[in-house]
Amino acid sequence: MQLPSPLDLVKNTPFSEYNSSPTKLTGGFINHVWRLTNNNNGKSVIVKYAASELAGAPSETFSVERMEFEARGLALFCSLSETLVKDNELRKVNELGKRLVRQSDVHVPRLLHYDRSVPFMVLEDIGDLKTYESWCTAADESKASSKDIEFVCGAIGKWIARLHVFGHHNFGALKPFFVNVPARTLLDDLFYDLFCTRIVEYTQIPDRQELADIAKAFVSEKNAQISASSIKNNPCTLLFGDLWSGAVLFDKQKKVVNLLDLEFADTGLVYSDVAHFVAHLIPVHFVSNSSYNPNTDPWPSHVVAFLKAYAQTMKRESPRVFSALVANGSALRLMTIFLGIEIARDVLTGNWCRCGKGKRAKDIPIECVCADTLLQFSSEYIKDTPTSIFNILVSEKSEGL
Repeated sequence: MQLPSPLDLVKNTPFSEYNSSPTKLTGGFINHVWRLTNNNNGKSVIVKYAASELAGAPSETFSVERMEFEARGLALFCSLSETLVKDNELRKVNELGKRLVRQSDVHVPRLLHYDRSVPFMVLEDIGDLKTYESWCTAADESKASSKDIEFVCGAIGKWIARLHVFGHHNFGALKPFFVNVPARTLLDDLFYDLFCTRIVEYTQIPDRQELADIAKAFVSEKNAQISASSIKNNPCTLLFGDLWSGAVLFDKQKKVVNLLDLEFADTGLVYSDVAHFVAHLIPVHFVSNSSYNPNTDPWPSHVVAFLKAYAQTMKRESPRVFSALVANGSALRLMTIFLGIEIARDVLTGNWCRCGKGKRAKDIPIECVCADTLLQFSSEYIKDTPTSIFNILVSEKSEGL
């Protein structure tokens, strides 16, 4: 596939003078991303281009409509330029976003330009910050402190709770803009199917077929709940959609958490944000702490901080929304099962080895004690363990944070 030049993309835009030192940024699995610099003032911007093939897996396709959802998501959180205000859809979403409770310690980069005909966008450049995973697993003095990690997780917990409250209160107005069918299709057809296939083919877990069957039932149940939601009985809200360790960048100097990548912004059930983030917090802690075993050790304090901040914020700001989204009879079970599926899926695609002995070739399951440990943990969660970490959300102890 021939990629367009980022310089050609911005040639006829207000950013045509950003024509120096295009740098392809690493880490983008979905899109192609560059940094461009303006030689006149030294300022830089980020250019993101959506191809129909995944940047990190060219054999897999993902509708370029994903960038439309990202643009709408970004429009919720930032002021629009004179050009973007003329875009009717983005202007309507931006007006809805003014109802959001703002939080000074969490920032979403500003959308500066968007051309859906290509499609590509220009974004604010937040600088060279490490992702959460890189920051936590660093081997030098730049490694994150426990205090900073708890701050980041607590700030995100509050922010996601407020997003979910806003999304539930304004669900009818937001739904026309955020039913992300391309993202749902990719997740159901690629990620869940991949897990079900690999847990059977690549492991010797005695009940591996049962685990695959539970995952298939999970997909059917969550889709049924989303489809059956109504104004009077609505377990759904607006979702960030892809809250993981690679989407979180902390500016320690400014004490600001930056959240990136809204291609998966969607309406749906809260497990997609809450359990998805925990499914990265726990393995990152596992990789960065050689003695940690999630099967036997206490929960990491920053994971608890995230869940308590989420629950406490939502209970305080909207008890009704908390009842509808979290304490509704099925949310904790879906979070628990999803956590197991997501961690196992990552292990089965070659991630989360800390011993160095596991297979690290791209897209190959790791085969080492790390895999054994994490798959044991995942299996218990897929089977809906009664000791789920998500019990914290409805525990009386979360009230007094």
